[in-house]
Amino acid sequence: MIKSAGLSEKVSSELGRIFAFLPLHPNLITLFSVLFAVAGFIFSYFSFLLYAFFSFFLAFFFDVLDGAVARAKKLATKKGAFLDGVADRVVEFFLIISLMLFNLPDVVLPSWLWLVSILFFGSCMTSFVKAYAHHKEVLKKEEAEKLGGILERGERGALLLLAFLLVVLNYNFYASLLLVFIAVLSFATFVYRVLGCY
Repeated sequence: MIKSAGLSEKVSSELGRIFAFLPLHPNLITLFSVLFAVAGFIFSYFSFLLYAFFSFFLAFFFDVLDGAVARAKKLATKKGAFLDGVADRVVEFFLIISLMLFNLPDVVLPSWLWLVSILFFGSCMTSFVKAYAHHKEVLKKEEAEKLGGILERGERGALLLLAFLLVVLNYNFYASLLLVFIAVLSFATFVYRVLGCY
């Protein structure tokens, strides 16, 4: 089984320790991540690409921070975890549709729309498999949580941000190649998790 949880958990724990002083409820931090993602899309629409990149960077940072602070302050709840999961998809959605605004070259796939569709499929379905496996009692909660993959949420978010940065720097061809790479690995992770349920 492919896992990358160890490093992610250490980083999350350290972030929680550092930022536990913030007088903000974790759910409010989650809301900030969505607001920064919306701001990133608006900046992208008006071609303020550097502002857009930093907005998306903050969106992903706050998205990591909310759970870390919740655990550090012992405020983690099921509703908070649900809100965080929904916010994850919303943040990725705004980043992916922001990338649609740019004239990136078609690489491998015949249409840019195909690539974006596969990217969003990977974003949603990798998490859905975990949740649905537990919901349908195919796997116990602990087993579902341990479903690994080639490209986890953290790595996918970091690579999407890198692709956006390549667009900001006007390396559009390389941005397209990286997005194809992310799409392929996200789909592979989806397949890996489905097979892990059997």
